[in-house]
Amino acid sequence: MSFDKELIHYWDEYYIKDNAPSFPSPFAEYVASNLSTKQNILEIGCGNGRDSKYFSSKGHHVTGLDRSIEAIELCKNLYSSDEPIEFFYGTITDIAKTNKKKFDLIYSRFVIHAMSLNEELEMLKISYKLLNKDGQLFIECRSTNDPLSQKGEILSHTERVFGHYRRFIILEEFKLRLVKTGFEVVKAIENIGLAKFGEEDPMVIRVQVIKA
Repeated sequence: MSFDKELIHYWDEYYIKDNAPSFPSPFAEYVASNLSTKQNILEIGCGNGRDSKYFSSKGHHVTGLDRSIEAIELCKNLYSSDEPIEFFYGTITDIAKTNKKKFDLIYSRFVIHAMSLNEELEMLKISYKLLNKDGQLFIECRSTNDPLSQKGEILSHTERVFGHYRRFIILEEFKLRLVKTGFEVVKAIENIGLAKFGEEDPMVIRVQVIKA
């Protein structure tokens, strides 16, 4: 089985067990606090839909996207009566082919570090195309300075397999890729204390960019 299929299988099993928390992530709360007007939002890697649901509760129109069919089925069962939320199974490439509407904001939490570099580049390119003028992209991901980056099987200087595949992100290199795609970096930080969950406090990167 390829790493790609193994990763999807891992998350299918995870959502079948319904292990994910139901409350909004700190990142979703942070992003929502920065929005003064109602937005048309695409969430890449919506998981169990907790952040999509949170954005919807704030009056935004939300489209949730995930590569785990189990996650999408869970979302549809949990939030089928929430008219402002739409859920799609697949990748951003798939949604670009079938959904012609533009978005004001694209949101992605803890997904970039589960993508290969080529997948990330494709995601950034399509995100740029799907955003309206002055649209924003918010991303949170694990940094190479996260202690977890030192655990598991080594695939490259940024890639590890520990439970499942992760590619840890180097902030300055990531910013260069964003700018090369056409984005303007509004804010970029790397720190602990941003994504605490129980006793876990990972070193994460947060970026906010705008379609220049």
